[in-house]
Parts: sequence; structure tokens; C-alpha cells
Amino acid sequence: MRTDTVGRFTALTGALALTGVVACGSAGDAPAGVDAGPGTGVNPDGVAYPNPASGYGHTPRSGSTPGSIIQNFKFQGRLAGSTKVTTISLADYYDPCNKRTKILHLSVGAVWCQPCSQETTAVVTDLGSSSSALKTAEIVYVQALDDGPTAGTPATLSDLNYWIQSHNSNFTEVIDPGLQNLGGFFNAAGIPWNSDIDVRTMEMLTSSEGWNYPDVKPAVAAAVAALPSAPSYPIPASAGCK
Repeated sequence: MRTDTVGRFTALTGALALTGVVACGSAGDAPAGVDAGPGTGVNPDGVAYPNPASGYGHTPRSGSTPGSIIQNFKFQGRLAGSTKVTTISLADYYDPCNKRTKILHLSVGAVWCQPCSQETTAVVTDLGSSSSALKTAEIVYVQALDDGPTAGTPATLSDLNYWIQSHNSNFTEVIDPGLQNLGGFFNAAGIPWNSDIDVRTMEMLTSSEGWNYPDVKPAVAAAVAALPSAPSYPIPASAGCK
């Protein structure tokens, strides 16, 4: 574990100027046979996942300049409240009409990473509250584990089960062993990594490394502030938004 100084800290962790943000180092190769890569092509309403002519990317929104549309990755993991392992796709959260939520918060951590554990505890505490800031702001939280208890050793489903049980996790958790999917979005030494995604278009709004919050409320407020009033990319007519 190490401490990084971050000048501009964005993501669900907020577009706030912070210093002394705690982060961990991580690296590893993914084991064979783990399900990763582009996921199913439609959302729960049958609307095709965005396929931008410019391609997918890793760049968050900057001022009025739109961010990249994140690729439709899929993971193995457990949905909130479920004990069943299933394939979870980012398309599951694509919601062009905001029928279910407004923001997808995607986080990457590791079993051995103390700041990752602190972030998870903060989220669990908030979601368990009757006045949950995440629920009020219509933010869905998904966390991916890249390493198990040893740095550089890719996370397994057994590691995921341990993590969920030890934190009494009440949100969706998946594995991304060795950062097969999300390795191109950040420096692996900087976990936890956090990103907010506008579910109307799957545009990356924010991206940052580290965690330095006792709770999620200030970060939620910053995430909501970063959400543009109008989507940055066209909404397909097939979505049937009114």
C-alpha cells in the first residue's frame, strides 16, 4: 500500500481537489478460462448497446467535452443480494431513458488492498442506511476485484465470496482477474479505481485512483454535479424514451 497525492480527484469519489489520497499497487496475469471481453449486446429492454463510430475509449468527460463511451465488458460475479454466480454485462446497466437509474459507478479493488476495503465498508454502510445517498441519487454501484489476498495474484470466485462475506456486501460484486477488461483505464498501482458512467449513453463522466472518504455522501454529491443535464450522445429512437 502507498499514499499518492492527487491534484484533481474525480469519480464517485468526486471532482474534488484532494491530497493524500490512499491507493494500492497491483498487477497480475489473468488465469485461463475466465469469462471476459465484450458482453451481451442489448440492455434489459432489448435496446442495443451503443456502438460509436469513433470507437470505445478510456477518456472521462472534461468540462463540456464528452467522455468516451465505455466498451460493453462482461464479468463473472454476484448480483446484489444473490449467492448465485452469473455473467454480468455493462449492457445490463445501459438505461437510455433513466427507467432504473442515472449513474453507474464502477470501482476496481483487490482483497489485499486496505483502501479498497475502506471504500467497500463506506458503500455498504451507506446502502444499509434508510437515508442512503447512493439510492437517493439513483447511483448503482458495481465493484470488480482484480487481485486476491496476494498482490499480483488474480482474483478468483472464491476470493470474491470471501470479500462479499467479510464485508456483508449489499451491492453487485464481480471479478476482473489481472485486469483483463479494465486494465487500460488506469495505473494498476493506483487502486481503488473509480469511475462514474452516464447510463443514458454509457459515457465516462469521471475517472480517478484512490479513496479518502469516511463516507460516500460528498462523493455522491460531486458525481451528481458531474452529470450533464442532456446526454452527450444521441439516444436511439428504439429506446422509446418520452
